[in-house]
Order: sequence, then C-alpha cells, then structure tokens
Amino acid sequence: MYVSGELQVVPISPEVSMTRYIAKVKCIIEASGLEHTMHDSGTNIQGEYAVVSRVVEQCMQSVLDNGAPRVLCYLKLGARTDKDSAKEMPAAEKVKNYLASEKH
Repeated sequence: MYVSGELQVVPISPEVSMTRYIAKVKCIIEASGLEHTMHDSGTNIQGEYAVVSRVVEQCMQSVLDNGAPRVLCYLKLGARTDKDSAKEMPAAEKVKNYLASEKH
C-alpha cells in the first residue's frame, strides 16, 4: 500500500540543540530512497507502507542509540485508491501552480 504523510521525530533530551539527532534521522530517510521533503517541523514522506514503517522505526532507534533517553514520534499517514499517489503531483506544488495561473 502506497502512503503519504508527515513524520515528526522529537528527541527528549536535556540538550538544547537537537541538530545531531535530526541530522541522523535525515540521513536514514535519504538512504531509504523514500520520496521526502524536510521542513522546520517535520518531514513529508511517501512510499510503500512497509518501507515507511521500517524507516520510522530506524529513525526512532537512531535517536535512542545516539544518547537521547526518550523519543516521541508523530506520524500522520494517508492512503488512497482513487488516484495513483506515486505519480500524483504533491499538493503544495498544485497550490503553487494554481496561484501562478489566472484562475484565482
């Protein structure tokens, strides 16, 4: 099943900066080959559900392995059968194209 959604990994640590944890998370997602876009509050991610769930587990384990005593993960996923989501233009790009057109 092909899914798309948003992943937010939150290290719970006494450190002020979370950069080192999130940098490793980004490397895991990039190595997975999943289509993704990182932004300030998470990562939009899409791909086969089995791959996405495996990557989420790897991201959470990485945060723990790198010294954070706890990790929270917020994951929102959706799937659809009425369109081929793998070939569908991302919603943000559709909005950008719409605003660039004369339609609005």
